[in-house]
Amino acid sequence: MKKDLLSSIFWLLFGIYFTIESYRTDLGGWGRPGPGYFPFGAGLLFGIVSLWVLLSTLRKKTNEMPGGSPAKFQWHNIVLILVGMLAYILLFRKVGFLLCTFLLVVLFIRLVSHRTWFNSIVVALSITVAFYLFFDILLNAQLPMGPFEFLRGQAWML
Repeated sequence: MKKDLLSSIFWLLFGIYFTIESYRTDLGGWGRPGPGYFPFGAGLLFGIVSLWVLLSTLRKKTNEMPGGSPAKFQWHNIVLILVGMLAYILLFRKVGFLLCTFLLVVLFIRLVSHRTWFNSIVVALSITVAFYLFFDILLNAQLPMGPFEFLRGQAWML
């Protein structure tokens, strides 16, 4: 219970900070999102999920996992998430949206959630394609594509 409480408070504060800082940048509009549009939504999502976990944790009365052993706080997951997000930011323009998003999602699902490679790759591909369709095709956000520049504005993917 303590690990859930501490981690949810950390991610709630992170989500609030992320939302406030991205709001200070240009959010743009629905048809023409600015640079703060996606981070603002991500910060809101972090905050909402963290608040839900925090409230769920406060309702629990046990400090044990379902197997009966005490829960261990896993610092390496926080480090993996922060390193993954930092790498995403640093490589985003050079490597491109598609490859960075795919690799980040694979990292999170495989290493943090401990899913199989097949499951990680299928989910990462699904999320990457969905985000590409939403941001690049539907919203025409002109994301950096890196080696996949030939896909720019391809309506045939629909």
